Amino acid sequence: MRAPLLTTVLSTTTAFLTPRHTSPTARHHRRVFSPSNSPQSQHDTAALQSSSQEEEVDCIVIGSGIGGLSCASLLAATGRSVAVFEKHYEIGGCAHEFYVDINGRVVPSNSINNNGSRSELFHFEAGPSLYSGLSDVTSPNPLKHIYQMIDEEPEWITYDQWGAFLPEAPEGYQLSIGAEAFDTVLERYGGLGAVQDWKKLAEKLRPMARGVKGIPHAAIRSDWGVLLTLFAKYPVDVFHVLRYAELFSKPFDLDELGVENEFLRNYLDMLAFLLQGLPAEETLTVVMAYMVDDFFKENAVMDFPKGGSGELIGALARGVTKHSGCSVQVSTAVDRVIVENGRAVGVQLAKSGRIIRAKEAVISNADLYNTYNFVPEGVHATFDEERHKFMGDTAKPQDGSVPYCKSFMHLHLGVKAELIPEDAPPQWTVVRDWSKGIDAIGNVVVVSVGSKLDRK
Repeated sequence: MRAPLLTTVLSTTTAFLTPRHTSPTARHHRRVFSPSNSPQSQHDTAALQSSSQEEEVDCIVIGSGIGGLSCASLLAATGRSVAVFEKHYEIGGCAHEFYVDINGRVVPSNSINNNGSRSELFHFEAGPSLYSGLSDVTSPNPLKHIYQMIDEEPEWITYDQWGAFLPEAPEGYQLSIGAEAFDTVLERYGGLGAVQDWKKLAEKLRPMARGVKGIPHAAIRSDWGVLLTLFAKYPVDVFHVLRYAELFSKPFDLDELGVENEFLRNYLDMLAFLLQGLPAEETLTVVMAYMVDDFFKENAVMDFPKGGSGELIGALARGVTKHSGCSVQVSTAVDRVIVENGRAVGVQLAKSGRIIRAKEAVISNADLYNTYNFVPEGVHATFDEERHKFMGDTAKPQDGSVPYCKSFMHLHLGVKAELIPEDAPPQWTVVRDWSKGIDAIGNVVVVSVGSKLDRK
């Protein structure tokens, strides 16, 4: 998974107004599904949820995506009791894994009894498949920092091979991703002009990357404590950030940055699209600076979690469930957020009607549409104002101020191992026509074969 993307995902968790501290109520401890517990069937989960006893935890997190589980695991690490509620039967949100049997039936992972039966199933992964900045212990990747803080982490497999079929290379090529290999690609398909433009661009972007990559996200805070955590500890890196602060918030303008070579412009457009889901012109300069430094440095590698992408999520979930009084509950949809005296104080579950109260916070990792639906209109005036500002009166993208986000179509195929060439790279990209625009429908295809990296 790409580091810039992870940064974006981690910032999407929405916190409701901090609830009041309420008088303690009975805390009902239950055994629930988690990657660190023995599996149980959905029937058992439903039975456990039938209790009408009102429960209380310190914090509630709605949704088990990367953002939600990152938040929950950090809270659990501080000694707080945390309950994560996920409506799907798999954790992970847009980055979940799933299993399918030979007859095409989906098999929930918490119903698989052992590794033997797991090996007889097709294992698919939803969401991103390109990962970087996670195997290095000194990485600036914020997800890496979370793993380190919660003391849970996947085992990393590293590789450096990347394949591509481009209009200039219809026969395809396979090279490593480091600086030397990229120079080879540029010279072969873009000529000397591409190499020269690249060197000039890298000289402009790398000083920006130094500041961004030198400051841990955890050091940034919104109170005066930032003087100690940021300015006192990372003065040189802060200087670099302030020096280029104006550029950081600007879109990546290839004309302004002096990139003239057509092949390099197209290639950067493709990289931005693969790592952010947006063309270069809609990607922030700071993100491109991070990417340029991370992908095209000496001895650059890509990362892949052993066991598959689900281990990214599994490690975060273990960071929650290993603590007493903390749980990650699947097939457990939230119906509404309970608001009292202008504050979020708990949630009511959809199927069972159970109420779980939160002493400190209710946090939503759901999308904006569903997050706003958790609180009926008329319950909180400020929340309603925000709802109409972002979502409009009809909750349609064109009526609100939140821009529409295009989606990717995922096609999951089970292919016999012997049909995949032994020398095929684990990741390759196909671009049909640069002139159509990198985000044109069907113009770019990304193929990911995780089993090329981890056959178990």
